[in-house]
Amino acid sequence: MKLVAAAGVSVLCVWSGGASGAAATFDSLVEGDLGPTFVDGGITFFGLDDRAGTADAPFSCERADGTLGGPGFSAPNAMGFGSWVPGPFAAFSQCGSFSFTTGAVETFASVDVFEWMSPAGNTIWLEAYRNGVLVASDSAVIPGNLQINHWTLSVSGSAFDTLRVNGTGPTDRGIFIGLVDNVVVVPGPATAGVAAAAVLLGLRRRRSP
Repeated sequence: MKLVAAAGVSVLCVWSGGASGAAATFDSLVEGDLGPTFVDGGITFFGLDDRAGTADAPFSCERADGTLGGPGFSAPNAMGFGSWVPGPFAAFSQCGSFSFTTGAVETFASVDVFEWMSPAGNTIWLEAYRNGVLVASDSAVIPGNLQINHWTLSVSGSAFDTLRVNGTGPTDRGIFIGLVDNVVVVPGPATAGVAAAAVLLGLRRRRSP
């Protein structure tokens, strides 16, 4: 399913810790298909389930600066789920779940999720796992208000090796329709605050020789 929106407002609350860690902003990628597995900012994304019967559904890089704005969005790109449209106006695509990891044991993660026209009452979760066991989670309930909604979901305080964004709920197999930006994973203590550390970390890495 593909929907195209025209405007959005968001607020960011992300990691503001030290220099170590990984951050995916997707802004160095070329708009288009990314395949079923890809790496950005030291984070590997895999296991996309669109709950439409597609095995190993492909991720996409979607230019979204004509649709999204505010500190929760790192222009110009966001990550999508299969569907994308060329140019600055973004496609919001159907997602059931996807996973990501740095390949190490971490203690803090956050992800900015943008949602539009998803089934009301479904829930979007950020889940942290250690050796396949759920150790922490955060969630947002979809209001069904016909607006672009933004949440910064975060987990901390427990050691984990894999993370999953997962839709649950009573409608359409729990799916949500959205985009993702500013994925941050760090190994040490972290605090939440109104800072653009994820974006700055990604920019520093892209500019390194």
